[in-house]
Amino acid sequence: MDRPAARRASGAVAMTVLLLLLLPAPASSLAGAAVGVIVRSPFMKRVASIIVKEVASAGASALTKALRSSNKAGQLGSDAADDAGIILYNVSVGQQTFSGVVDIFNDFFWLQCPPAPAQVLSAVPCISDTCSSVLRKTTNDDCIDTASSCLYAYGSPDDGSYSTGYLGYEKFTFGAGTGTSPVSGSVVFGCSTQNTVKDGAIGFSKGPLSILSQLHITRFSYFLTPDDSKSSSSTSVVLLGDQAVPQTKRSRSTPLLKSNVYQDLYYVKLTGIKVDGESLKGIPDRAFDFAADGKSGGVALSTTIALTWLQSDAYYAVKQALMSKIDSPAVKSNNELDLCYDTNSVAKLKFPKITLVFDGVDSPGMDLTTVHYFYKDTNTGFQCLTMLPMPKDYPLGSILGSMLQAGTNMIYDIGARQLTFEKAAAAAAPQVPLMAIVSLLAWVLLF
Repeated sequence: MDRPAARRASGAVAMTVLLLLLLPAPASSLAGAAVGVIVRSPFMKRVASIIVKEVASAGASALTKALRSSNKAGQLGSDAADDAGIILYNVSVGQQTFSGVVDIFNDFFWLQCPPAPAQVLSAVPCISDTCSSVLRKTTNDDCIDTASSCLYAYGSPDDGSYSTGYLGYEKFTFGAGTGTSPVSGSVVFGCSTQNTVKDGAIGFSKGPLSILSQLHITRFSYFLTPDDSKSSSSTSVVLLGDQAVPQTKRSRSTPLLKSNVYQDLYYVKLTGIKVDGESLKGIPDRAFDFAADGKSGGVALSTTIALTWLQSDAYYAVKQALMSKIDSPAVKSNNELDLCYDTNSVAKLKFPKITLVFDGVDSPGMDLTTVHYFYKDTNTGFQCLTMLPMPKDYPLGSILGSMLQAGTNMIYDIGARQLTFEKAAAAAAPQVPLMAIVSLLAWVLLF
């Protein structure tokens, strides 16, 4: 299976870093700290409420617990951690190693604090411009106790997504011990002392607090190993800077678009969907476009949402086409997903190929097989479609989830505003318990 190879890392075109200007020397005291509440936008709150309401009946804490218990013990960068369809990445400060979920939907970078954080990591003082910027941005307050450290509170305990601690400023090494050239640099991050998840979050969006913005990196890539891949040559990889380049001659490219409102997200333009090479006719011409006012619509990418959510007309066109191609009756399941089959009844059937057609030279297409859009629920014996219709009141038109991207080298060139993708060898449909898949939706609550 093709996967990204190591390349020499170097600096990319610099991006503006809004919160690192004039950072004074770090303070070590954590007493009497000023609190900056990093509040998620109404957009992200709607992400959490709509997706979890539509798919999961269990609470966020239960889903998160199921997610973590189903995952492999290893971390991305040493051993793959792919069973639940998320990407974990190792980072280090000196001899201390931490892990976090790669999240292209958000920019905040926070990690679990060590037992004695003041002895290992440096706190950002309240008097710093960094703390003041966060306070003014999130609470409209200024620093009162200039001798204190800057605490943060991210998310809300009410919806099960919460991380609190203090802002730190340290030199991190990203990708050490992975067989690739590591990237190092000093960044502001959240050192969490209380939270609702085991691992932290590493923001890869275009926002000012992401590691990309802080380290002036304009190119990155990730390769998420398909769930059933057991070969040692099929290892998930995250690459930064000049290492993030195509590895085959089969790569295709499409422009990265920009939303007028949610400017930190990565958008692409879908121009159509094919099933077994036939273009679906039930999809409106502008189904995947931004709304006229630019405040909704579009097609965004995510690494923390497992399922793919399609604009409703497009989804039902895909569903109808699949049902006409699969020579077996659909069955009703209790997992709240829309299209399921009895695994035994379809075991010998050939499933159709779905192709997502993007804007770009020669209309680049991403071919999807059953590993990308079906899974086998080992608890119920059902094989279910991992796509759903996007609720009409949602601020995005479609979301291409992490399962759809498995087995694909995804290369983001922010400076050139381009996404390049290339497929690896095909793999069979993943066989995992239902809760391990549905629980991925909880990650959108957590970041």
